[in-house]
Amino acid sequence: MQLKQRFITRMSYVRRIMLAIGFLAVSPTVFAQQYKPEQILSRVPTQADVDVDTPTAEETPNCKVMSFKENDYQGVALYKPDGVTLLRAWCAPIPTKQGERASVEQIRFYKNGQEVFRDILGKEARWLNTAGSRRGTLAQDKTIAAWTVLSPEEATQEVVAALVNNDYARFQRVALSEEDVQTLGLTGSLASEVQKEIQLANAANFAKLAKSLNMPADAHWGAFNTSLPATIPAGDSSANDLTVYYNAAIVVMKGDDASQNQQLYVGDLIKVGDVWKILGLPDGEAFGQATGTVSASSIFFPAIGSVSAGVEAVAEMGEYGAQLSEAFQKLDAASPTEYASVCDQTVELLLNIAENVPSERENMLAQAVNVIFGGVQSGLYPQGAQKLALLEEACGDDVSVNIKALVKHRSIVAEFYSVAQAQPQPRQSVLQKAQEKYIEDLTAFVDEYATTPAGAEAAMSLALDQEYILENEAAIEYYQKTAQNFPDATIGQKAAGAVARLQSEGGKLNFPVTKYFEGGVCDISALAGKPTVIFCWATWDPESVDIVKKIASSVNVVGVNLDSVPNSEAANDYFKQICAGLPWKNICDPAGLEGASAVALGVQMAPWAILIDKTGKVVRSNIVDMNDLVDVIAEME
Repeated sequence: MQLKQRFITRMSYVRRIMLAIGFLAVSPTVFAQQYKPEQILSRVPTQADVDVDTPTAEETPNCKVMSFKENDYQGVALYKPDGVTLLRAWCAPIPTKQGERASVEQIRFYKNGQEVFRDILGKEARWLNTAGSRRGTLAQDKTIAAWTVLSPEEATQEVVAALVNNDYARFQRVALSEEDVQTLGLTGSLASEVQKEIQLANAANFAKLAKSLNMPADAHWGAFNTSLPATIPAGDSSANDLTVYYNAAIVVMKGDDASQNQQLYVGDLIKVGDVWKILGLPDGEAFGQATGTVSASSIFFPAIGSVSAGVEAVAEMGEYGAQLSEAFQKLDAASPTEYASVCDQTVELLLNIAENVPSERENMLAQAVNVIFGGVQSGLYPQGAQKLALLEEACGDDVSVNIKALVKHRSIVAEFYSVAQAQPQPRQSVLQKAQEKYIEDLTAFVDEYATTPAGAEAAMSLALDQEYILENEAAIEYYQKTAQNFPDATIGQKAAGAVARLQSEGGKLNFPVTKYFEGGVCDISALAGKPTVIFCWATWDPESVDIVKKIASSVNVVGVNLDSVPNSEAANDYFKQICAGLPWKNICDPAGLEGASAVALGVQMAPWAILIDKTGKVVRSNIVDMNDLVDVIAEME
């Protein structure tokens, strides 16, 4: 008896359960004959909120129990009288020829014939198919210990459930933590603001919020309403790209009565790995007593308007959200012949939302402008310039100066594109005239809108044009405007870097000591004895890489790769691949043109080279043609 007890104690959670109902130690040929449906139906999901099929009392005696064998496992399955699957249990591992025993055991639960929930080893829970995409590890008491996969919709479902039940532990599992701040690589003032919100989302404040909301016991998540997610590139405030839903709101419903609903304002949701988390506590009013005085807010995008305070507007935005998602999918999949028509439809929808959902007006206008401009840049939307001109005329005093500037800037650029991309190609004189007008219009635009983001972008474009023709003093003026107007933004810091680079000619380059991707320290000041080339390169220009390879033995080459790698987890393998075989070491940053080295040098494009003589003085700070680089080095000799 003691031997048997020790044997059972060593068995896993699921195998103990299956032994208890007789699933083990039975020949596969008679496996299914030993069990009644009632025995198998005693197994239920570890999570209480899983909706699975169960037969009626009349159906149960007629349910079918059948054994199955897959790979090295045998198990038992339960089917309704009509053959629809109810449950499948993987257990009773079959010994292999080598005497080994498999270890995976799981129970799968079904709804309408589809697997919707899976218990694995008593250690992990997975929601599948129509039940969602959640995945979490289990604690000893079978509750979720931590989420490993969680969508934004499911994260906000957890928030509602936690508030209804005043369950702070459940809320904590979907709340951004101090560890997440480190994982995301947040720094500076943004990190400080985020940490303040985390500290305020404590147990006491959560309990106060749950009490003030007074949600009915049958309250549940109804809809997730917000704009499209935004990607904040790595740079000023984070070491990695951030994916954020800002100003998010959700609809909470009472039971099955759709008319009894109310908003809960979530604010910002941030993606941490495969899990979406909420920043801080949500906000709202007592259920059934909403006045519309509360709205969502955003730490990541404080200048963007809040979600509409009315339930009708939120519900309406939810409908629009589905339409927008479908429209953007069609736009992505459109063929060249379909693109213009699909683009028209997408822009019309965006403008319609801007008109009918005031809280989303500026966001939708900006997206409409960018959709049109993207079509213009691709050459697939020739009417885009005209559309932008009309949109510019339609922007009245009820839109911000930032939107006015964005529309006007894109309209100026699109007008030039409409000439440059015309087929058949225009005469050189016509193109020259269009380019002169473009420079003239852009110059006037910068004078008027220099303090707007679009104005800063235009100033950087004009500065780059001046660098191309070696008018360094004129370029410095434009860079200085941007650096002064946007000192804390990446674009302003890049402009300051460009000023320092241009002013270094004839003197020393102030380039921070950093690390090479291949290992070792990159210290420009320590390189001597022969000329040094800081070569900013990218995989989209292999010809320039080949040119620099030919001179690499006669100069010091410091490579600065400008490829952007959105998936930071894959960056290491990517850089290993593209840097393999190069006769120089490289500085690599997944942020590419927004990376620390590109910003410090004020480099806006690749290829780009800075030439330093053997004494450490900068000879040229803006070589954009690598054939010119070869010639200048030859002249130095």
